Formats: sequence, C-alpha cells, structure tokens
Amino acid sequence: MKTLNREEAGAEFKRFWSELKTEWFKVEVLQNYSGEDQGESLKSWFVGDKNKSIELLQVRSRSIDWAEKNKDKEFKKIRIHIVEEPYTEYLQWEIEHYKNINIPIVKEDVYLLNRREAENLLLPDGDFMIFDDKKVVRNYYTPEGRMYKADFYDETDDISEFLRLKRVLLASNLIKL
Repeated sequence: MKTLNREEAGAEFKRFWSELKTEWFKVEVLQNYSGEDQGESLKSWFVGDKNKSIELLQVRSRSIDWAEKNKDKEFKKIRIHIVEEPYTEYLQWEIEHYKNINIPIVKEDVYLLNRREAENLLLPDGDFMIFDDKKVVRNYYTPEGRMYKADFYDETDDISEFLRLKRVLLASNLIKL
C-alpha cells in the first residue's frame, strides 16, 4: 500500500481507472463533500434556488468531462452512499446529481444505506473504491469534505477487509435510486 497526497494521487487513480476491466465499486461516507465542488449548481442549491440548481446540473451533465469520459465504459459501476437523517443540504443536492448525471449518463447503480444499518461494520471514515476486486483506493478528507490524501492498494496488498465490507454492504437494506 502506498499513501499519496492529493496532487500525487491523481495520476495513480487514473492508472487504476484505465486498467479497470469488469467492476468499479465505491462507498461514500461523508454527508458533505462541498470542499470538492464549489460549482454554480451547488451554490444555487445552497441559496435555495433548487430549480436553477437542477437546470445547471442538466446542462453541466452534457459537458462535464468526467461524465462524458465514463458514460460508455462497459464495466459495472456501483456506488453506495452511507447517509444520515435528516439529509444535509449537500446530500440532497448530491442525490439530484446522482439522478441527473451518475445514473442516466454514467450508468451507475446508486444506492443509499442509512448509517444506523452500517454502525457495526467498522467502515473507514473516508471513501473507498474497489477496482475489479483486486485494487483499492481509500480517500481521506478534511472536515470541509476535501480529499487530501489517498491510500492505494494493488494486487500485492491484502484487501480482504474491503472485500468483506463490499459483500456485507451489498447484502444490506439498500435503497436504490
């Protein structure tokens, strides 16, 4: 396993992503990632203009590099977001993002799981992604929701705990969006 700061992590993440063959699995645990996104859609959402925010998402979805680059990938994409009630304003916006970009364009299967149902799972305090059940990226975040470093596990590392979490989460009481 190697730990890289945000600046160094980008290239390694791109390598993992480019080598992906069959399945990408992501677990998100934060209720606010606004440190990662200060776009106009989110700003509109935060000031209460939800209609404008959704319109901006729909316009943005046609041009956003990430969505465009990944919409035709043939591998399976699964995302589980561990959520707390009541939903934060950010999480409400992110659900709209899932509905307008991740699901229809990128073809992700997106699920929500109430944190109460995941309490005993010993989830990491940051996100993790599993690539083809062989590699893992675990992200670390500031209190504002900005990723500042990541651990990269490759085929030589023990990722059994992440694979166990994946199995347990997929067998949980998931809510499909």
